[in-house]
Amino acid sequence: MHKQICIIIAFLFCQQVFASEIAIKVTPVKLYSTCQTDIQEGDLLEFKTVETVENIKAGTKVTGLLTERKENGFSGNVASLYIEQFKINGKNLNGIIYQKGNLHNVYFEYFDWLFALPLKIFNSTASYVRGGEAFLRPNKDIFTLYLKD
Repeated sequence: MHKQICIIIAFLFCQQVFASEIAIKVTPVKLYSTCQTDIQEGDLLEFKTVETVENIKAGTKVTGLLTERKENGFSGNVASLYIEQFKINGKNLNGIIYQKGNLHNVYFEYFDWLFALPLKIFNSTASYVRGGEAFLRPNKDIFTLYLKD
């Protein structure tokens, strides 16, 4: 009897161990970029599923909330997009999409010292080279989110 009670208590407190997640691959519906002025923090961005998984068909609409949009800047500061709080068919998806721009290392090596020499005298981190824009490209950028089963 004591063994059965311990098994029941263990089962009640360990239910999340048995929970499973379904991996869902998504891609943006259209091109999203930090150089676009029509997307701002707080906007819902649209994605679609790439393949059929369980009872979710390929092409099903997924929405995500853009929680951070950072512009690129001088000194190699890259742009970034941070998207979370995804929903599909009224259900929440777990996962985060974080996309950032290129660093433009080639430009730093060859051109930055030539153009930024006056700035370097006063500030060693100053630079005229801008960081790259962040892009989410349809059918090229594929991200994995998870649906709790």
